[in-house]
Amino acid sequence: MNSDSAAAARDSVPGIAWVFLLLLALAWGSTWPMMKTAVAEIPILSFRAFAVLGGATALLTIAKLFVGRVLPLPGEWRMIAVVGLFNVTLWYCLSSLAVTYLPAGRAALLAFTTPLWAMMIEGALYRAPLTSRRAAGIVLALAAIAVLSYEDLFVAGASFVGIATILAASFSQTFGSIQQQRAGFKSPVYILIAWQMLIGGTPIVIGAPLIDGFSWMETVSTAAMLSTVWVTFFSICVGVVSWYSLLRVASMGFAAVGSLVVPFSAVSLSAVLLGETLTTNDIIGLFLITAAIATTVKRRKSGARPQP
Repeated sequence: MNSDSAAAARDSVPGIAWVFLLLLALAWGSTWPMMKTAVAEIPILSFRAFAVLGGATALLTIAKLFVGRVLPLPGEWRMIAVVGLFNVTLWYCLSSLAVTYLPAGRAALLAFTTPLWAMMIEGALYRAPLTSRRAAGIVLALAAIAVLSYEDLFVAGASFVGIATILAASFSQTFGSIQQQRAGFKSPVYILIAWQMLIGGTPIVIGAPLIDGFSWMETVSTAAMLSTVWVTFFSICVGVVSWYSLLRVASMGFAAVGSLVVPFSAVSLSAVLLGETLTTNDIIGLFLITAAIATTVKRRKSGARPQP
């Protein structure tokens, strides 16, 4: 095979890659309306406890079937616990709390302000240079936050709490993803994420029955329970498998650019499933967020994707 043919083979996108991309957009985009439906009736800790136990069990089953083991390497436990604190304990609780105050679509958009936090964290902790792309990403993300929240940001009400909570969740998840990326893990991602969920989710699982009790089970609707099951097994498990399967069959560039559809999917599905109305600010914010994410595409690593 000559060099031109080799280059063409590398750049071609197999049909299965588009299938994985569609599954990814549906899995992670649907997280937000499904989560809002669930936490309207199910206490946040109980909702996330089910997701932690169910999702981790499913991922470890996948690992056992395809990798042949379920435990990470001995030297990985400490960083798994660190990443689990930020990507599970804090992200799961804060993102679920945010959708009780904000429309699901708007919460999803604000959650995708990760380019802002990534550039700030990497610059402050790791002396990453402020390139023109980084600066553009920061400006675009800040503009998106301003557009999406300017009416509520300075009002001490429910919307202010929701905005502050989802931005804190986004910061936490970004910090955890950077630590995961820099940790140099060798174990398969299914094992890593499952144990992050189990370790980071331990306070959630313990706290759920103590704080929430069980009385909510008497009145919870089928829609709320099905939404919980969807987030647990489709949004989390299918999303993770689709993302890393996409990386195996297509280039990182295609996967990163393709993942830009996730914010569009989240907003669209929130409008369709929940009847949320897209405002002009939401549409402007969506394009600003997408542009901010696009500034990170060339340098993004495969481990830096958010969990739902």
